[in-house]
Amino acid sequence: MSRSHLAENFFLIVHDPFTGKLTISRELLDCGLVAAQLADLVLSGHLDIVDDRVVVTDRTGGRDEELDLYVLDAVARQKSAHTVRVWSESIGGIVFDLVVKRLLDDGVIRAEKHRAMLRRGPERFPAQDLLRASGPRLRLEHMLRHPTEFDLPGAVTAAIVGALGVERTFEFDIERELFTELAENLPPSLERLVAGVAATVAAISLTIRR
Repeated sequence: MSRSHLAENFFLIVHDPFTGKLTISRELLDCGLVAAQLADLVLSGHLDIVDDRVVVTDRTGGRDEELDLYVLDAVARQKSAHTVRVWSESIGGIVFDLVVKRLLDDGVIRAEKHRAMLRRGPERFPAQDLLRASGPRLRLEHMLRHPTEFDLPGAVTAAIVGALGVERTFEFDIERELFTELAENLPPSLERLVAGVAATVAAISLTIRR
């Protein structure tokens, strides 16, 4: 799994390529997209997670894509550093829009309005190019079935899936211990990022229960 475009990969992993339907809640999707994008920028050396907070380490180095520039600028403009939870809540919707825009522009997905019981339901994003749309899920499923073949981008993506608690999106049983082991063997910055995802999910669950 390539380092770049982890957010787009995550988006495709949690959407059914045939129906375009999201397989997890929108709240968890936004959290996963932000976490994947932050992880991508950590892997490229532009961000770091220090004391559970996201900080900029390098704003240069060739990151010239709209999503990358938006997130880097958003983090850099803050006077104080914030947690993964804060970023998930504050920019999740914009990251979603930018990910969808890039996938639409690249011809990977198409947008469809869904009708549900005489009212317009949420937008769906079935595959325009089935091979490209299903690729990230198939690659991650292969690594989950063959853990010795994990690369670092695949491991952090799987760890984010585990922290979100959405491993049910895959059509086979996966031991929870695998996700824990993956997270514990990530580089420290990425391990802290995944811990931030888990804290965000706990906060989301508490809000829903209330």
